[in-house]
Amino acid sequence: MRLACFLLLVALWGSAHAGTGYDLRCEDAKCGFTASIGIGGGRMFEEATGYCPKCAKVVSVTWKRDGKPRSAPARFWDALTGRLREIFRCQSCQGPFVKIEQIEDFKHCPKCGKASLKARRTVLYD
Repeated sequence: MRLACFLLLVALWGSAHAGTGYDLRCEDAKCGFTASIGIGGGRMFEEATGYCPKCAKVVSVTWKRDGKPRSAPARFWDALTGRLREIFRCQSCQGPFVKIEQIEDFKHCPKCGKASLKARRTVLYD
């Protein structure tokens, strides 16, 4: 019984720090948008992922879990969700992108703007 409880705690602790990879696809046949995205981080690193409108692609910034992000985020209150959101700087173009906290928040296709974006989980990483 103790071993089972210990293993459960280890599994829960590991999953709390793990990231998840997704394949995104717009269901509008005329649009054709596809991308891969990772949400979360690992035991040793944090990751902020979002869509950079200037680069027109999914981008991310990573940093050591015990450190600070390379591009300090700006924060704003999102009236649609009622939460504070973070803005990071794209490593490619230096433009801003909004961090996606959970895949359910990424509903609208960044190419056509329709609420037709679907995500399929492809990998769990740590």
